[in-house]
Amino acid sequence: MSKRGFCAYEAIKKVLHRIDVFLGTYHYIFDPKIRHTLLKGLGVDLSRIYIIVDEAHNLPSFARELLSDRLTRFVVEGALKETERFNHEMQESVWAQLSILMEEIFDRARQTLKSDELKQISPQEISDLILEKSGIPSLKAACILKEYGEYVKEKRLETGSERVFSYNFRVGSFMEHFFENDGKNYIHLLSKGSGNRIALEVKGFDGRGMTAPILQQARGSILMSGFLSPLTAYKDLTLSEPANVCLKEFNSPFSPENRLMLIAKDVSSEFKRRTDEMLEKLRGHIEAISDNNQGNVAAFFTSYGLMHRILPALDINRNKIIEQQKTTENEVIRQLSKSTDNLLCGVMGGKLSEGVDYPNNILTCVVAVGLPYATWDIYQKALIYYLERNFPKNGRIYGYLVPAILRLVQTCGRVHRSPNDKGCIIILDRRVAHPNITQLLPKYFQNEIKVTNNQADSARQVRDFWYAHSLKLRTSV
Repeated sequence: MSKRGFCAYEAIKKVLHRIDVFLGTYHYIFDPKIRHTLLKGLGVDLSRIYIIVDEAHNLPSFARELLSDRLTRFVVEGALKETERFNHEMQESVWAQLSILMEEIFDRARQTLKSDELKQISPQEISDLILEKSGIPSLKAACILKEYGEYVKEKRLETGSERVFSYNFRVGSFMEHFFENDGKNYIHLLSKGSGNRIALEVKGFDGRGMTAPILQQARGSILMSGFLSPLTAYKDLTLSEPANVCLKEFNSPFSPENRLMLIAKDVSSEFKRRTDEMLEKLRGHIEAISDNNQGNVAAFFTSYGLMHRILPALDINRNKIIEQQKTTENEVIRQLSKSTDNLLCGVMGGKLSEGVDYPNNILTCVVAVGLPYATWDIYQKALIYYLERNFPKNGRIYGYLVPAILRLVQTCGRVHRSPNDKGCIIILDRRVAHPNITQLLPKYFQNEIKVTNNQADSARQVRDFWYAHSLKLRTSV
């Protein structure tokens, strides 16, 4: 549309004052800069708005991300290249600041960090380093980079560039965020990913500063989702002073007769139990379920690593669709729609296990292989410590258990997308049967879920479920 001289953003701005209902992503209301533009265009303040947040289970993590930022070596390299192209009186100073970042932070991290290592760093130490090497305070250095970046953007605009941006402005903005947010609510990290990719990060622990004022100033707010369990956790993580709040959990609108929910108590994805014998048991469960299920099956694993340890030995009479980096939702749905003898393999929390509708019951069984806890790293420990200080005795629940349960339940929800859908949900991890975890599941899960003793038991219950439905179908005809 932009090639035809039409800008959707400008068009929306011109009609905002005539709008009664606005539908948009979280950013429009919770990102301060975007919200200011939206409300100005609407000609209202928050006190005149009713806010309805769908998929509200993502709101706490989204708000934390709004407080977080990440700088990669690629961006710093791009900023250095800009200094070679755009002449300015600040050019030499900008180059010096970028060289400090590249040589003292990114190059050194590449040499000292192990692959996939995450290291906590002190922003004050980096600030002192910049002052020592350049004689300029860190926030002043950030200001210089942003100012030079504005010059670069002006020059790009003058030359008719399609993208008016600046790597230096991006680096300066990050540095500003990195050094200003130095307190108990933040952690500063240096990471080394695959392919020696180095990143400098600042991550926020508490998104309530982004959500609470908005929800409390609005005329009214409704936060809803297919999964908000336990409700008190989401209330605490989105509101600083949870007053005038009504919490309500509803039963599933779908008939319990149309679903089978099982937990296998003889297996676990717990890392210390991930022996060859345990992997063999997990594989056996998947094969037994696949042999007895009617329709397409999906097996979602806690990680790609676990998936690729089990898949090679998997002996099933189904076509395997394996989630790859380039795999698209439409492609998968098209393949599943062609036949009922597919096994879809992916990861919990991935692009195929959350937020995807599998229409017309083209997926009749989900096998959740393990309980998808977050990686137990420095950030995860610090997040739990922060939450424990703010919510005594709930830090581990809010920061570790609830997110894992969320990924698990979202995965299980791929089967039943309409009242007529029928299917099986099998969780291959005995830890989910523990009362401390079961109580975090939705109420209908707690009421309906059954425990199986072994793969033969799982296979029998899946087989009996489909036999009962075929019998019911025959008698109704």
